[in-house]
Amino acid sequence: MKEIENKEKAGTLLIQKVENGTTAEELTKEVNDKQQIEQALAMIKGLEVKRISSEETMEKMQASNTYMFVFSEGKDIESGKQASFAFYALENGTFIFPYSDFNSPQTPLITIETHKELLANMKQLFELTF
Repeated sequence: MKEIENKEKAGTLLIQKVENGTTAEELTKEVNDKQQIEQALAMIKGLEVKRISSEETMEKMQASNTYMFVFSEGKDIESGKQASFAFYALENGTFIFPYSDFNSPQTPLITIETHKELLANMKQLFELTF
């Protein structure tokens, strides 16, 4: 079951959609609203997950359009620097978690079921048009 301890550490959220292995400026949104960021982290709490290999994670992400939710602790996301926390949502509503908590990379976890409605709610929360 997915739990995140240090929600208060999230200062910035970068949402990026990857289509056919690439992304673009118009498929990227930066969010600094702490309330929205904490709401997104609360939305993924309690999802049923199982372990998945890094290789299988890459295969699934390459086979689907993917939304990347990348959190950093400060007000800026430094490119090239490892994210504090991130999770990915495939277009079919599958969620992948390569971190157990802030600054804690792990063997990836994947949701057992798809959660299309949850992804739709997140897109609505952040007013994503992509």
